[in-house]
Amino acid sequence: MPEGDETTKTAVVTGGGRGIGAAAVRRLVRAGWTVTAVVRDPDRAGEVLADVEGVTIVRGDLHDAAELHDVARAFDGRPLDLLVANAARFAPWDQTASNADLDDVLDSFEVNVLGTWRTLQAFLPALRRAKDPQVIVVGSGAGSHSDPQFGITSSPGAAGYAVSKAAVHALVRKAATELAPEGIEVYGVDPGLTATSPDMEEMGARPPAVGAESVLWPALLPGSVDPGTLTRDGLDLGW
Repeated sequence: MPEGDETTKTAVVTGGGRGIGAAAVRRLVRAGWTVTAVVRDPDRAGEVLADVEGVTIVRGDLHDAAELHDVARAFDGRPLDLLVANAARFAPWDQTASNADLDDVLDSFEVNVLGTWRTLQAFLPALRRAKDPQVIVVGSGAGSHSDPQFGITSSPGAAGYAVSKAAVHALVRKAATELAPEGIEVYGVDPGLTATSPDMEEMGARPPAVGAESVLWPALLPGSVDPGTLTRDGLDLGW
């Protein structure tokens, strides 16, 4: 993918202080973007991104619509070219439909679905000021019917996460349909199984930098995938 492509474009990455989000921040900065990382723990994010120039770190909690709107107000009068809605909450691998603690499931929906929705609504005014705005929503093969290893019809595990991500994919389609006439492109992307914790490497998970490449595919290779779709590494993943 292109590197060092000097640009004055601006991006916001939620969950940008760790894992795939931090890798996405690094990748965008390397490509010349000015990036704001929205995180829950700015001190920790500052340590993770200490060597990255051109990134602003701000606190933002996906549970709190008012806080997200406060963050978005930093763009008052300015355009936002790219929103990467990456922040998410996982669920235990052994959580199934029959044994799930529904309070835990509710929190997965609160973060993954409503948190993503709140993020989109908060930053829409700034996106509408951009020339060719994009929204990238990080989905998951776990919430897809097409993932042969962890998909909805392939694995019973992490049920709350999987069902919440399926709802996220539906949100992508609804937002893409609504916002297309305004020229705002909305994409769903799957980073693939990514090693966001050490134990995941044993399952064959790939490094966060590789997952971030998949996440940023629509932004770094414009026109390579269609808005409203769910893709992994630029290839369609039926949702």
